[in-house]
Amino acid sequence: MNITIAFVILLVLIIAIFDFWIIAKKGKYESISAHIIRASHKYPSIPFLIGFVCGHLFWSMNTLDWSMP
Repeated sequence: MNITIAFVILLVLIIAIFDFWIIAKKGKYESISAHIIRASHKYPSIPFLIGFVCGHLFWSMNTLDWSMP
């Protein structure tokens, strides 16, 4: 496993653990998704920007860009 995959997995685990902890301590109102939903209602550009970033992360790449050398 390379460092990028390990970093992404670690980051997702940290965010998930934090979200479970904050929900247990303060309730669903303080969860990450609740903050994103409230911010999205106030600033509609947030869901657009999240979709824009995800589109760039998961859009197809040339085989030579991601295959093993």
